[in-house]
Amino acid sequence: MAVDEKTNEALDLRKLKLPPFPPVSKIDWQEYEDSTGDDALRLLVIFAENTDVDKITGQQLGDLKRAIRDSLIAHGIEKFPYISITTPEELAEPIDEDE
Repeated sequence: MAVDEKTNEALDLRKLKLPPFPPVSKIDWQEYEDSTGDDALRLLVIFAENTDVDKITGQQLGDLKRAIRDSLIAHGIEKFPYISITTPEELAEPIDEDE
């Protein structure tokens, strides 16, 4: 099985055993080369709309990231996942290039 297929399977929200909160609507990923030249993955976790991010604890974020890493490892993916987290509202905001 190709790396892309294995990664897609590992991050399939229908099969991924994520904690119930915060709710995740999508995980985008891409191949990435980190600052040391190692192959890695860059993941963007997008919460469900209207998720109250003020109620998310550090423990819950850690559990979410751990579940993602565990799934990647279980699927034989050894590349380190650099995980970023956002909301649909943040994605919709225009980028101000002057900042």
